[in-house]
Amino acid sequence: MNNKTVSERLKYLRSINKKTQKEFAEFLGIPQPSMSAYENGKNNPTIDVLIDIADKCKVSLDWLAGRSDYTLGLSSMRDFVLFMYELAMKKEIGFEIIVEDKFPNNDIETDENKWNVKLVFYGNDKEHAFNADVCNILKELSDNLFDLESYSITKEQFDSMKNKSVEYYTLPLTQKEFEELSRDEILKKRIEYLKENNLL
Repeated sequence: MNNKTVSERLKYLRSINKKTQKEFAEFLGIPQPSMSAYENGKNNPTIDVLIDIADKCKVSLDWLAGRSDYTLGLSSMRDFVLFMYELAMKKEIGFEIIVEDKFPNNDIETDENKWNVKLVFYGNDKEHAFNADVCNILKELSDNLFDLESYSITKEQFDSMKNKSVEYYTLPLTQKEFEELSRDEILKKRIEYLKENNLL
């Protein structure tokens, strides 16, 4: 485990959470002098402390310890489920989920009519500030994947383009916030929603 990497990643986590060192230490349940030593690279957190930080900040332990460049690891379908739910809760990114599972001929799936689900990101979505970036990233990924799979570029070139994109897009994402409501308040809001969307 690299002290410098851990300290840099702790500082990064603190900055995206918009906390002072004292506030971040309190949030993590770590004494401030220990946090200062971790951020300055003088001491390394124990494995238990690293696990706790990773859990509280919702990042992968491998990323925090400098073993991976991915903040969130994707090594199983469980990780994919967590990633999709996490993505859905970000303020700056919005998408529509379109499920196409109804077909002519008594709902029989054919080669022409395949069950599918699409995630649609609208680049000009004013409510989600990073949607245009998402569209640009996915367009670039599509182009680069095509080039890699058609042998126009090497895997090394593909990785280089990926790394350039990773370095460019560093703006932090924040969580959507939902207020705690009583059952009656939820029912009232539900009726309002249905009326506003002409569903009632």
